[in-house]
Amino acid sequence: MKKTIYISLALTLFVFASAERSFACSCVASLEPDKKQVQKAFTSSSAIFSGEVLEISESSADKNSLLVKFKIAKLWKGELKREIIITTNKDSAMCGYGFEVGKKYLVYANGLKNELFVDNCSRTTNFSNKGDVKYLTKLKRKKA
Repeated sequence: MKKTIYISLALTLFVFASAERSFACSCVASLEPDKKQVQKAFTSSSAIFSGEVLEISESSADKNSLLVKFKIAKLWKGELKREIIITTNKDSAMCGYGFEVGKKYLVYANGLKNELFVDNCSRTTNFSNKGDVKYLTKLKRKKA
């Protein structure tokens, strides 16, 4: 009986000791109205823009990151060039956003001007002239 307990304990310790470090992404859904959510995202984001994904490549600096090149169509916040590169994690379980080449997005990015990143907990989404765009346009006018 003791032998079985020791073997079980040893196997349990082995499983936990050999496990790789894992990451998990969990986003909290807000119950606030969209207008309020957009206002908060506008305040907390470093840059907000709409644009088309031109290219996606792996980061040479971080094997878990992707570099996403955008052609900017409209800018609501930040000072960006016509084409920029942002970073996101490869995997949605690590909060990476699943961008696709050729598609247009409304992007809420954080970070420094030349080191912007996006995660799937932001309001980043496929582009539509409805929804956030009308609120962002009003917020930009107020700020100007």
